[in-house]
Amino acid sequence: MITTIIKRLSTQIKLIKLEKEAKDTYTFKFLVPPNIKWTLGSYAHFVCSDLQNGKKFKKDLLRELSIMSHPDENFIGFTTRIRENSSEFKSTMLNLKLGDEIRIFKIGNHLKNIETDKPIVFISMGVGIATFRPIIHEHMKSSKGSSITNINIDRTGDFVYQQELENLSKDKLKNVFVTNRSDLYNEINQCLDDEANTYYVVGSKEFNETTRNFLLKNKVSKKAVFLDK
Repeated sequence: MITTIIKRLSTQIKLIKLEKEAKDTYTFKFLVPPNIKWTLGSYAHFVCSDLQNGKKFKKDLLRELSIMSHPDENFIGFTTRIRENSSEFKSTMLNLKLGDEIRIFKIGNHLKNIETDKPIVFISMGVGIATFRPIIHEHMKSSKGSSITNINIDRTGDFVYQQELENLSKDKLKNVFVTNRSDLYNEINQCLDDEANTYYVVGSKEFNETTRNFLLKNKVSKKAVFLDK
């Protein structure tokens, strides 16, 4: 029953490229079917099976992941960590071959209304930066909009999209990559002088809450802090 429902709700997407972004970190890129649309900063539910030829749906095959691609790019993709002894979803994804199909459904967005006329501070943990990648690219294409400070923390020191983002114009974008919370808070402190800043935070539940609390403790308005949740 549940397999039939998921098949009805979802769309098959074909894998066209697999890229290693950093240590144990991979980006999966798929052809975009005509009926699939998304906005900047979206997430989607992915099932790592085509559910064909008698294959059954189970929860272990499902993940909600950020869409790392811009709608103008000719693919839809996500980036994820895949370490040893990973989940069934991740190990299955890593074993896919080009041309294999998975399913996508229930596309949503927690960060729809980003105000690009105000200075923005993006704060992300690890692959959480995937949510911000298409927003940054859109911002760089526009002649309007204010500056973006993009802060990413990854304790491994092997940062996702680092080279790609550092090759973008520094006129509107400042990238900061750190490996520990102390440096993270130091970098956030440097942003606090500009009261016009709006802060967007993407990471684990604990990361989001502690970062939000740090900002509020330092007199940033609640209305200026947005979490991806």
